[in-house]
Amino acid sequence: MRANLFVKMVAILISLIMVTLIFYGFSYRKDIRVITRQIKTTDLNHLEFLTAQIDNNINQLAGSVYALRRDPTIRDYVQLQQLGHLIDVSQTIRTVLEKLSLQTGSSTWENQLLIFNLLKGETLSTDPSLSFDTADLRHSLPAGWEYSPGPSGNSGAGGFRLMLSDPANFREKPSQANMIIEVKFPVSNIAKMLGSYQPPGSGGTFLYHTGYGVLNPQPADEQIAGQLVSQLPDFPQAQESSTILRLGDGSYLVSAVRSATLGWYVIHYSPLEQILQPIHSSRYSFITATVVLLGMSLLLSLLLYRQVQRPISLLLRSLNRMKEGRWSTRIHVRTNSDFSLLNQEFNEMAATLQSLIEQVYLEQLRAKDAYLKQLQSQINPHFLYNCLFFIKSKASIGDTDSVEAMALSLGEYYRYITRMDHSLTTVADEVKLLEHYLAIQNLRKQRLRYELEIPAELLDERIPRLLIQPLVENSIIHGIEKRIGLGFILIRAARSGSELVISVEDNGAGMDEAGIALLQDRLNEQDRLDGGCGLWNVQQRLKHQFGEASAILITASEQGGLMVTLHIRKKEDNNVSDSAG
Repeated sequence: MRANLFVKMVAILISLIMVTLIFYGFSYRKDIRVITRQIKTTDLNHLEFLTAQIDNNINQLAGSVYALRRDPTIRDYVQLQQLGHLIDVSQTIRTVLEKLSLQTGSSTWENQLLIFNLLKGETLSTDPSLSFDTADLRHSLPAGWEYSPGPSGNSGAGGFRLMLSDPANFREKPSQANMIIEVKFPVSNIAKMLGSYQPPGSGGTFLYHTGYGVLNPQPADEQIAGQLVSQLPDFPQAQESSTILRLGDGSYLVSAVRSATLGWYVIHYSPLEQILQPIHSSRYSFITATVVLLGMSLLLSLLLYRQVQRPISLLLRSLNRMKEGRWSTRIHVRTNSDFSLLNQEFNEMAATLQSLIEQVYLEQLRAKDAYLKQLQSQINPHFLYNCLFFIKSKASIGDTDSVEAMALSLGEYYRYITRMDHSLTTVADEVKLLEHYLAIQNLRKQRLRYELEIPAELLDERIPRLLIQPLVENSIIHGIEKRIGLGFILIRAARSGSELVISVEDNGAGMDEAGIALLQDRLNEQDRLDGGCGLWNVQQRLKHQFGEASAILITASEQGGLMVTLHIRKKEDNNVSDSAG
């Protein structure tokens, strides 16, 4: 009887291991396919991010050229022959050179700027050795960035350039224009970014153009890069692609993303076998471990067969009590030495679980509070950068009053929003923040007017910090900035029964009824994959702090823009006590 039971246990054990191996074989092949797809997606995402960084730097350089073409001092320089008796010629030229140096230094990339005055036949540049090639005036200027190979076809010494005519409609006939503005940057800028790009796995990253071929910062890989490019399917029609190519004895994962600014492709390749090597190693380890496990199981099955029924039953009963919520369950029955340690570990586990469960409620409260603080501590870096650039530009022209006003308002603004000692504040403090914020925006835009209609009895009302400012910011960015002329913002507060109502109204671009309905639906989403906008964050904070009855309502404004209204309905049984930060 005992022998038969032992044989059955061994037979069942062997059968289970064999079935496991069979299913593992199917699972392994499926995992390889899934992981390969995931690696392709990840590699493509990394490459898209790198390409976006390159495009951002290039667009920054292009923006400096467009800014120079609109600059009043530059335009005075072009008209020196007509305005020479009205302005200081030498001072104008020095100012133009200073602005060229400022634009060149504002970019993290090495670049060169020059202005060619066709009326005077004169070139101004940050580099005295640069001169304008008048041969470029014989044909129309390129519509975008143009690649120039280096001497003797040396791709590493080449560069890209962008030329604009003034007036802009003389691009087809540049010889008749008043001025040509040209910006150049060497390939080494892109080469540095490609060289520092280190996604998972090894391989190489390079640029490719159907007309110019491979531009590779690592010359040792040019041969393999050229072979891979020649095998890419549907190239260059696709904006992006990720595929596996066979080259020689190995397979390569090749991802390509087209640069929107240059028209070149950024391509990264990596040997697929090297990426999947850990998975192959784990397969061999699993098979080895399975064989070892089978041998050990045959030896241990006889030992586990005897004197285990009662201890296991006792342990199962204790686990069932724990499952029923009786967290104080402990095993006090003495068993054989083989199970003594297990029982001791169970008792320690039960004690730990009981202690942890008692802390769950507090941890949930802390997590909720941390979530609220995370939502309200989001600081827009672009806003800070724009303010700092404003201070820099005003300081460069000696406008100390504007610099002082911006510095004071900016300091008060960030001192308030970075305070994390309390999650609640008063309406009065929020109003002070709004005044500093609107003062900053008015210094930068100089076309804002606002009014506050807040009764004095509501100034001491307690509300979450940074609740109104995102609404005002949203009105400026998405409303007023999209229209021409004076911008107006009306901020009102009132009490309606047990509800506190705060509205922000503007005369911005506004939205139609369908757009308002779509925006309202997005605010009511539980989760946002893109991290959420400012209004969505305010909506989430309202609901977390005061419950589902509180929300944001968006309607059309009589001013022509939108009116965003906060409906704050405080719980009667909870006066929203101020929680420490």
